[in-house]
Amino acid sequence: MKRNFHLNVNYQVTYKIVWITYKVDMEIFQIENFRFLRISRMPNIIVSLRGVKCFSILDFEERKRFMRKNFGVKGYRDFNQVHGTAIFQETHDPTLNYDGFLVSENNFAYGLKTADCIPLISWNDDLTNLMGLHCGWKGLSKGIIEESFGKFSGFDLCNTYMGPHISKKFFEVKEDLIEKFSKQGENLQSFLSSVDGVIRLDITRLCLDKISKINAKNMVQQSLCSYANSELFYSWRRDQEKDRRNITITWL
Repeated sequence: MKRNFHLNVNYQVTYKIVWITYKVDMEIFQIENFRFLRISRMPNIIVSLRGVKCFSILDFEERKRFMRKNFGVKGYRDFNQVHGTAIFQETHDPTLNYDGFLVSENNFAYGLKTADCIPLISWNDDLTNLMGLHCGWKGLSKGIIEESFGKFSGFDLCNTYMGPHISKKFFEVKEDLIEKFSKQGENLQSFLSSVDGVIRLDITRLCLDKISKINAKNMVQQSLCSYANSELFYSWRRDQEKDRRNITITWL
């Protein structure tokens, strides 16, 4: 049984030469006591939500059966993520770790598991190529965006959705994080703020900065804060729950 609710959200994003004003009609729906947030139908993007039942604690085969039964997809795949830069194309080795994918198969769903990191979904205008990246601060410091968008620049992935992730207000960081980026030749000062000795990182702006340097034409769509919206999302920094994640699921 599906139960539908609607969230009407207006966003304005100002970032260097990118200026976007748009309306997102986000639909919250429920199937078998699992809640989801629908973001888009072209491509399909949904996010599993916090609720009576947690989609992420199902085992992989259960998630796959659920997706095939309730969304009519041919298959479903997610994978072990390790805050690295490895991504697969079409097929993957289940014994290996990945933090992203680039696919072109229609009606086959892929999931990114996060609990404060950024799930980044990108696609081309013709909806023939779809990329998903798990972008936490560790992956960003290792260059997952530069490496992935650079490697697949010919796929014209000019549309991007940033899923639920932690906002600057709640993202306290230490000097060790700053040093990780410094060792890669990156200066984070413009993305940091310090109040009463507490340093906070704007990971949203950091991610946008990296995308804009690679493809300034990108349309960036921004999502909600995983920490602040406790009724909707799981947050590692807020809850410290190891096995509960928001899964951003997408397919062509």
